[in-house]
Amino acid sequence: MTERNVVFLVADGGMEQMLRGFFGRGQAHTRLSCAPFTHEIIVAPTKDPGVYNTARELLRPYELTESHAVVMVDAAWEGSPGANAIREQVEGQLDGVWQNSAVIVLDPELEVWFWRDSPELGGVLKIPAQYRGKPMRELLPSLGAASWPAGQDKPTDPKEALTYLRKSRQYRADKSNAVFRRAAELSFRGCTDPAFKHLLSTLRTWFPPEYAS
Repeated sequence: MTERNVVFLVADGGMEQMLRGFFGRGQAHTRLSCAPFTHEIIVAPTKDPGVYNTARELLRPYELTESHAVVMVDAAWEGSPGANAIREQVEGQLDGVWQNSAVIVLDPELEVWFWRDSPELGGVLKIPAQYRGKPMRELLPSLGAASWPAGQDKPTDPKEALTYLRKSRQYRADKSNAVFRRAAELSFRGCTDPAFKHLLSTLRTWFPPEYAS
């Protein structure tokens, strides 16, 4: 059984690209403050509901060869029972099957990991040059779901804010999943999202930096 490989089961291509951004650069473990490990990523063909209902079946081919599994799923999707219920359901499927497993529920959705108060996001989104370098708050509406009120770490609705920039004729933000990979390549210091902190703490627990040989 492979002791330093992690199988990631994710709900969509955006999550896959986000992970590739985190792990794709050289010495990625140094950024994560853990020992080196290898990984593979499985994208569920049935999206979030499929991960919720069939996580064990999707991971079954790896049960006898791998010892670490991470499941990533959004909290917000049609018919979702909510973040806590999703976590409990998937953890129940993996309990007693995997030696080491973690369920990362992104609440409400992946876009919550995208946003940070950094002008570098302009380059990530490939918006026109004259808008790059400006605070992202200034590019979003002052009111509504896509707004980013002062004092908040993220826009009111992270997905709606990204959609606004993508639909805007003025900003014409990149609509591909590659934006998640490029965002993940930026520094994530100061990120306070609970799901992200859970992922980092899990990897650091499984692969402590003192075992970095």
